[in-house]
Amino acid sequence: MSRKINVFIGGSLEALSIATKLTNAIEALGNVQCTVWNDGVFEFNKSFLDSLSKAAYSFDFGVLVATKDDIALIKKSVKDIPRDNVIFEYGLFLGTMGNSRTFLLQEKDVNLPTDLLGYTTPRFSKDFDDAHWNTLAKQLDDQFQREFAKSNIQALPSTSLAIGYFDSFLKKLCRHINERKGAILNKNKFQHSSIKVQIIIPDTLSDDIGAKAKILYETKKYLPDEIGDSGRPFPIKFFRKVDDLVIVDMPTTLNAIRPSVSLLIPSTAIGLDQAKEQIERKELENFVKTLNYLISQNDYSKNVVEIVWESDIV
Repeated sequence: MSRKINVFIGGSLEALSIATKLTNAIEALGNVQCTVWNDGVFEFNKSFLDSLSKAAYSFDFGVLVATKDDIALIKKSVKDIPRDNVIFEYGLFLGTMGNSRTFLLQEKDVNLPTDLLGYTTPRFSKDFDDAHWNTLAKQLDDQFQREFAKSNIQALPSTSLAIGYFDSFLKKLCRHINERKGAILNKNKFQHSSIKVQIIIPDTLSDDIGAKAKILYETKKYLPDEIGDSGRPFPIKFFRKVDDLVIVDMPTTLNAIRPSVSLLIPSTAIGLDQAKEQIERKELENFVKTLNYLISQNDYSKNVVEIVWESDIV
């Protein structure tokens, strides 16, 4: 389940032309979809702070454009400074996304707050030609892709959920598979040439992942069984693929994501809005990235487990 990286670009009204040039250069590379702040981010009948808070959780990266829009007298010298709202928005995104996913794009010679001195920030000049913008866009695009491939710990629970699921279920299951000799199922005792574990990730969340999993198992005609000691067996679903045994599971621990998102971004309306859908998708993807990493680091699981999206099941 692949998609383009979502990047929010914010700034002052005077920076709109710069944001547009950057957007065009980045999107031409084909990996990123940019949303400029004036493109539907600020909703009717909502405060700017509420809309920005949603954006900070909804997007994968934030780029704030700091242009020379105002002047200030600093230590008896007149300095060109960005608008206060740009620095505020940068701080908001920084606190939510973290330093590796928030960028302050700084115009040459603009004076920044002292707390930002020493930061290596991407820079531009208003006399940049297309070649300069393309170079800057490629540098940002490369960093977006590197960071997007990593799991990301934020206020929402996907990383912790993946660790808990791996430690409490998947690691133990894979260890049993590797240590057990012969038929592994307690009830259906047939021989198999290999065993795989297929973790199925729902394309979208629901209010009850257990019900979604039950419908999937029944639709695909997966069979019930159990493995492990009779005193504390693992209940599982499986199917046979020629002589191979495939154990399947849809993690019901994902049930914790939707109420967490609702607590973070409360709403008086029934149903999901676009921002919440984006956040849920990000959390599902981050769960997968974290789980893939944990699987790759464990000798019992790395050759046994595969993760598939629901829509990719044959």
